[in-house]
Amino acid sequence: MRGGKFDMRAILHAYILCCVLVFSPALPVQPAASNPLYTVDLSPLIPHGPEVFLTGALAFLTEHTIAVSMCSNEGCNLETLDLAGGKPRLLAKTNEFENYRALFRTHGGGVVLDHVRTGAKQGAVLFDPDLRAPQLIATANICERCMSATGQTFVRQLSQNDWAAYQMTVPPLRIRGGNGRVLSVSEDAVAYIDSGTIQVERMDGKSLGSFAAGHGTSAIPVVHFLGHDRLWFDSGSHPEILDFNGKTLRALHKEDGWGFRVGQSSDGSRLLYDRYTRHVPLEQSIKEDAVAVATLGMGVGGMEATGEMVRVIDTNDGKQCFEWHSKAGVLLAGGYHADIDPSGQLIAIMTRNSLAFYRLPDVCANQ
Repeated sequence: MRGGKFDMRAILHAYILCCVLVFSPALPVQPAASNPLYTVDLSPLIPHGPEVFLTGALAFLTEHTIAVSMCSNEGCNLETLDLAGGKPRLLAKTNEFENYRALFRTHGGGVVLDHVRTGAKQGAVLFDPDLRAPQLIATANICERCMSATGQTFVRQLSQNDWAAYQMTVPPLRIRGGNGRVLSVSEDAVAYIDSGTIQVERMDGKSLGSFAAGHGTSAIPVVHFLGHDRLWFDSGSHPEILDFNGKTLRALHKEDGWGFRVGQSSDGSRLLYDRYTRHVPLEQSIKEDAVAVATLGMGVGGMEATGEMVRVIDTNDGKQCFEWHSKAGVLLAGGYHADIDPSGQLIAIMTRNSLAFYRLPDVCANQ
């Protein structure tokens, strides 16, 4: 109270704080990640020169090899590591290509880079496991939804409603074509949406199932094959695990933040989320929420991620296997900074400082 008058701003702030404390649901205790098995210093991988931005990407190539890269305005450095000897050992490295968006594993332990420009041509570049003999797959801009988990098969969206599936060879071997927009591909099947219906078909064209895509929304859902008989499906409300006819096998918790990486073990039994988060002080959060309402959801500029979260779940029972949070050394949002090995036993997480490897438990527990 100043001069006999109440400070209304202080009262309002206290009221809001009380409301948050009283009416907000109790937040779950965040489990701490176990100590890493080993870490690798990534500072030698950062391109030399003035840094305007820094992005990173990684992918397990086999159960014991991994590819990791760092890109800046000065170019890109890529290397592969072998984990079989008890600690990471450098296998090969290259800085042959200056820019690409992501990298994925291919059959035989190779690496494919997406959206690479070489001269007047653009496409994906396929390396052998030793990062030698790069081969350009012209116009094949690889993305996570159009590449199978093993890297044996990919699809091209030829136009808005036409697609073709290929084996990852040079030149690519066409398997089949179809109509609609491809949502996901496996080694032997493809899921696509056509006229509001999701079709799941074998590569020989035999139907494996179909269901209405909407779930009450007109947006195109995000879909990933899980093994040979399930789909991870997210239409915007919360993710689910479905069979090929759209039956819900398990509803999953909607993850905090946003992100692009949905990694998985080869059998689909374990799923990895790499998400970017934004947590700010209460007063700032209230202001941002008010602006979002006033601008019909457009929000304010500069609302970049303040942290990153990696979580692994068991898709058979929904139990949590691992969780990691960081606010320090986070790379530019938009990259793939975490992955799970094909066996589902090991995960790798990169920051701008290091690459850390964690062992997952044999049996996951509820958190």
